[in-house]
Amino acid sequence: MGITEAQDNWSNQSVKFKIFPGFDTDELAWAARSRFRLDRKAAPYLRSPDPRVRPIIEALAERRAINIKEVLESFETWSRTRRRVRSPLMADLCCGHGLTGLIFAALEPKVERVFLLDRRKPAKAHLLLEAVAEAAPAVVDKVTWVEAPIEGAAQQLPAQTSIVAVHACGTRTDRAIDAAVAVESPALALMPCCYHQTAKQAPKALRTALGANIATDVARTYRLEEAGWAVAWAAIPRAITPMNRVLIGRR
Repeated sequence: MGITEAQDNWSNQSVKFKIFPGFDTDELAWAARSRFRLDRKAAPYLRSPDPRVRPIIEALAERRAINIKEVLESFETWSRTRRRVRSPLMADLCCGHGLTGLIFAALEPKVERVFLLDRRKPAKAHLLLEAVAEAAPAVVDKVTWVEAPIEGAAQQLPAQTSIVAVHACGTRTDRAIDAAVAVESPALALMPCCYHQTAKQAPKALRTALGANIATDVARTYRLEEAGWAVAWAAIPRAITPMNRVLIGRR
């Protein structure tokens, strides 16, 4: 396999939607990256074979607090990581509105507590918590918001907390790995984003041959394996984002 072919292979253009299969059609594919707010008009298009998803979508649509891209991104990430990452303690780092962590809290009975950590809590984050709690009331007692930089995440989390970081920009993905090492996470799922200043950790030969993005994630994979995780690569549909690779590790 040539280098260009390898890179095209990991662009994962053929990855299908699991939670919202309607977006695999030409009719809706264009909308997968939409920054429009999820509202009552858009909600009927977010149909899922999982009946637990519908009440959450409807509650989110009522509040118009989040865009369609973020909803698709969070649910599709959850669908590809849930079996390997769910654990009693979980943290969603660089979480933004915290939807990925809220989905784990709402739809995974094994999850007892979720920490949503970001430097600042977005103004509408409380609306997402209200919406998900409307569909799954137990979420209220499971979720803790933490306003802190990711560099100090380990000091905010109990030992054995599994970690999710969806589009932790640049070296923030590496700081998420630092936190996972420090708290001895049983599992983690990382969707890297914006590889600015991250490639220097990879050998120059890999950067030259594979490009910065793949070389960086190869280096991260080696680091995780050396720290005791078995690592697999997965992806969400590229229609949502071109930065769609997910690194999943389990002890």
